[in-house]
Amino acid sequence: MSTIDTIRLSPQRTENSAFRASPGDGNILARLWRVYCTLAAKRRSRLELGDLSVDQLKDIGLTEAEARREAARPFWR
Repeated sequence: MSTIDTIRLSPQRTENSAFRASPGDGNILARLWRVYCTLAAKRRSRLELGDLSVDQLKDIGLTEAEARREAARPFWR
């Protein structure tokens, strides 16, 4: 199985899917854990974005101002 096949087989999730209740999802602890994991991932990615150099930001198509602004956003947004 190739990487592309694996990606296609992965469940599609929206950014805020951890915050939405789905039918039959009665375990509140599981839902809270998913919310925590989503928020923690946002925080980690924003911290990493703040540590990138100007050259690395240029490689991904961001200006330094855009990256710093995104890195400064609170994790819950």
